[in-house]
Amino acid sequence: MAITTLKRHKDMMILSIIFVGLMIPNVIVYAQHSIHEIEVSQKSAAEGKVNSSTRQLSEGVFFGLIAIGYTITTIFILLKPTSVIPYYVLLIGTVAIIIVYYFRTTTGIPIPGTDLVIKEYLVDYSDVITKIAQQIFVIPAAMMLQKVYDIKNQKGEYITTKR
Repeated sequence: MAITTLKRHKDMMILSIIFVGLMIPNVIVYAQHSIHEIEVSQKSAAEGKVNSSTRQLSEGVFFGLIAIGYTITTIFILLKPTSVIPYYVLLIGTVAIIIVYYFRTTTGIPIPGTDLVIKEYLVDYSDVITKIAQQIFVIPAAMMLQKVYDIKNQKGEYITTKR
């Protein structure tokens, strides 16, 4: 379904606007945090703090991948709004990111290929913004996914059977 077809579904357009409005600050904060961690990693490496540099670089790469992943899935959702795959990738990925965050703050997360563990004791503005935005944008994303199924059912694209 093209975006023009979605215009007939005003609720889908409204949900898309809300979703993107919540996604933008999330991506910005993850990208900024990624850049910051990579810069701090480079400073730590220059000071000879290898373990700190490795932990910071790992976090920077992780946050950068999240920002890229959110950007790509958002673009796919906007360009192919009736494809259910980007919605599932986004929703499952977000749940995984939140679980990783809670593990990072409670038990720590091992860095693959090293014996280092990332454990964060401090919570800053970026953590608060991203966790709130993530937990909120899941709502319109899930509602959009349900709307996609409703639209497809109306068009007869899915055949339901009685059990």
